[in-house]
Amino acid sequence: MKLKISIVEPEQRALALRLLFARFPIDEQSKRLDEALRNVERGSLNLDGLLLAEDGQQPVGAALMMNQADGVALVWPPVVTCQTTDVAATEHALMSGLCKEIDRVGAKLSQCLLTPDDVTETELLQGHGFIHAADMFFLARPLTQRDCEMGSAEEELDHETFCEANMERYASVIEQTYQESLDCQFLNGFRSGSDAIASHQLSGHFDPSRWRLYRQDTEDAGVLLLNEHPDQDAIELVYFGISAKFRGKGLGRRILAEGVRAAAKSGRSVLFLAVDCGNSYANALYSELGFAELARRRVMIRCSSHLARK
Repeated sequence: MKLKISIVEPEQRALALRLLFARFPIDEQSKRLDEALRNVERGSLNLDGLLLAEDGQQPVGAALMMNQADGVALVWPPVVTCQTTDVAATEHALMSGLCKEIDRVGAKLSQCLLTPDDVTETELLQGHGFIHAADMFFLARPLTQRDCEMGSAEEELDHETFCEANMERYASVIEQTYQESLDCQFLNGFRSGSDAIASHQLSGHFDPSRWRLYRQDTEDAGVLLLNEHPDQDAIELVYFGISAKFRGKGLGRRILAEGVRAAAKSGRSVLFLAVDCGNSYANALYSELGFAELARRRVMIRCSSHLARK
């Protein structure tokens, strides 16, 4: 077997993406390919970490690493065809190539989402330094006209929408919400509030008027960040958090109710989010407000080689 792993050149992107999307139903593959190529043209999708495996002259697999503004690299694990001489060797070669790219760009943390029953991919990632860090629920609720009135009987909480002038306050509150949080504890210490803002702005369509910094008793107490996904007729709760000092007082429920109301007024049909399965408080609150599970994913992470040595 003459196996070659290389960064994909622009003219090879469609070929590599077809391989990467091969696991999706046939009727979805073309749609995903067209959408990905459009996003590349718009500058919203970076394929600098797209790898192609060739066995001789035959393309036999692909994998992807996307380095985010917050220093977290998102990993799409290898997809290999049956045309390769050795499937396992090709998968390991692609993973090795991904890890080299991750280290080259200096990502602090790499993250990959797998289905909980995918033992083979879990073992592949574990063989390249990834560990099982958490499990995530992906939740959603339909938005109706009635939701436009959710929480309206209560006086609206004091809040400010996002702007350059209050960016540092947003960052500070986001960092405060990480303290004693049950949500994605593996991220603690890996990114600042400013890093998180940069990352959250990249999810869907960022509109600063949909981000809210809440105040309680003249102090910044929490944030709720909504981004639209027009192509899905949906709106995403990108981040929601309350400072430890203000928890346990019903503030979180009121903020979330206001978020549902704001999302419903956007005219979109669905509100969705991701939450750590271990965050019992948040999951109870989401369930109370009508969110239901769409999917569950295993979070695999790998620390940078520099941090690992520390």
